Amino acid sequence: MVSLVFYLLFNLQSSGWNLLSDVEVVRGYDEFMGEEIDQPIFSNNLMSHNGEEITLEGFIIPLKQDNEQSYFILSRFPYQSCFFCGAAGPETVVEVFPKKGIRYTDKRIRARGTLKLNEGNPLQLFYILKDCEVEVLD
Repeated sequence: MVSLVFYLLFNLQSSGWNLLSDVEVVRGYDEFMGEEIDQPIFSNNLMSHNGEEITLEGFIIPLKQDNEQSYFILSRFPYQSCFFCGAAGPETVVEVFPKKGIRYTDKRIRARGTLKLNEGNPLQLFYILKDCEVEVLD
């Protein structure tokens, strides 16, 4: 019974991330960038969630030095293990545009917003969450 509770809690917390992992990453030449870059091939299941509201839990990777973050990266993993600093893949980070700014924290947060899949803009991540409600968890 206890293992069932832990299983359900883990899957409820990571189900949004599990959905985002349903992508194949291939190297391809990008005309705009003038070089080979990682490009996503989203599964049909993932494509069916484009434009829907999803919830993710993770950690803020700030993009500016301000205390108030009005645009940031959400990482499934803490800073030292994230896509940019560790060995995680591009499916573990999401650009977040909150409805209102959030004070930077190194604690776990929950972001709920509208998923936008990015297939063609090499200047953005594969995943974008718009109109997010953000709350600090820990």
